[in-house]
Amino acid sequence: MKKKLFAIMMALAMVFALAACGGGQDASSSEGASEEPDYSVITTDTAKQTVTIYAQVNGKYFTESSRHGIVFKDGSNGEKCIFRGLCSEKEFYGALISLGLEPGDNLPLPCEDGAIIDGPKLDVTVTWEGQDEPVPFEKCIKTGDGKEYIGDWRFGGNIKKAYKANTGCILCIESCPVGIVSNAAYGYGVIENTKTQQFYGNDEVVPEDGTIVQITFSPKAE
Repeated sequence: MKKKLFAIMMALAMVFALAACGGGQDASSSEGASEEPDYSVITTDTAKQTVTIYAQVNGKYFTESSRHGIVFKDGSNGEKCIFRGLCSEKEFYGALISLGLEPGDNLPLPCEDGAIIDGPKLDVTVTWEGQDEPVPFEKCIKTGDGKEYIGDWRFGGNIKKAYKANTGCILCIESCPVGIVSNAAYGYGVIENTKTQQFYGNDEVVPEDGTIVQITFSPKAE
């Protein structure tokens, strides 16, 4: 009788123990499944010569013009861009340097209208969930006059001015004396100063507002 009573008590104890720890569910696997990716991470592959960052679509600039392609969200221009960068522009600069690239650093500040950025040429592409084929960054931009947007991406560098201005500018869609990368196909000031052009996010290509994308930079094959 004592043995039978002891067995019953042990069985009840096991039931209560299982209930206390969630019915025997693996807590570690449950915790891992709920973790968010760290979107501030920059992935550098020196063998493949690529740098990849995360960014978020800012749908405001489907209808409003901007000179800012990608800006770090915590920079002073963090809400003035087509893509909010989720990493620091200073760390992004370091990642490009780690590929062995030499920045152009040719534009002064203040800068004359029409000045053109110099530096190593880059390919810049965008992917997102459901879009496995990389999209050239220039396809993500449309112009106010309906002409095709041209991409001539350069590693301008400008790290000293980036620290001083703290705008967060990662990629500018015209030549820029502050942005880490900018476009030699368009001179400085074509939007805000000379007002000869307007640029928008291309809503026929770019996914909806708030979408997380990956943007990859690599030296352009000559």
